[in-house]
Amino acid sequence: MNEQVETPPTASTLPEFGFWPGRHQERVFLITGASGGLGSGAAERLSREGAIIVGADVREAELPPEAEGMFRVLDVTSPEQWKKLVDETLQKYGRIDGALFCHGVQGPEFPVEDVPLDGWQRTLDINLTGCFNGLQAVVPAMKSARYGRIAMLSSIAGREGNENMTAYSVAKAGLITLGKSVAKETAKYGITINSIAPSMFQTPLLKDLSPERNAALLSRVPMGRIGYPAEFAALASWLLSVEASYMTGQTLDLSGGRSVS
Repeated sequence: MNEQVETPPTASTLPEFGFWPGRHQERVFLITGASGGLGSGAAERLSREGAIIVGADVREAELPPEAEGMFRVLDVTSPEQWKKLVDETLQKYGRIDGALFCHGVQGPEFPVEDVPLDGWQRTLDINLTGCFNGLQAVVPAMKSARYGRIAMLSSIAGREGNENMTAYSVAKAGLITLGKSVAKETAKYGITINSIAPSMFQTPLLKDLSPERNAALLSRVPMGRIGYPAEFAALASWLLSVEASYMTGQTLDLSGGRSVS
């Protein structure tokens, strides 16, 4: 008898994800890393579900077609730029209901003894301190409103560590702990803070890794495929919703089974 071997799905063969019209009606969400990759995919879904999007990235871009909101250039390593963006958002819309931090860089890919110090520092400044700056900027407004939803893009590397990617792994691990710590501070204000830890996803960051590194990382994913932005956006949308009211300080794996402990 011939066995049927299932072909791993690709982006074109995944079922089209539905969305919830009105789920985030009139909610204001600030999204970093919104010019491409997971951030822009999430912005598109949240917009379709009624949200007002404040997109931000280090380079100029536009919001998805038909999206309501604005896009601003933001250097996440600058507390001053964060404050300016939050102040403008509050002045224009009067509220910030949620924030999705999707910015990040891959960082240097070397054995630890060869990692350049400037590459180490830049990776931590963007991936970790950039989120710290964001929390400092948005949390006071959410405390005043006694409501807020924050989701941050960590990585499975932050749980397990990836060889030859120390700066990236350490930054993402720090992000997990940052989320846990601030979640405990803010829970009494009706604010939830959670992290998402993807494995390999179809984003521009894959191009920053060597083919050998990509193959090695993919070999650890039991599903045998990369993840797709629509899958990330579905989880992010729930974490930013009113339904995610009793989950905070958690790290949700989105890894195709790579981490099951």
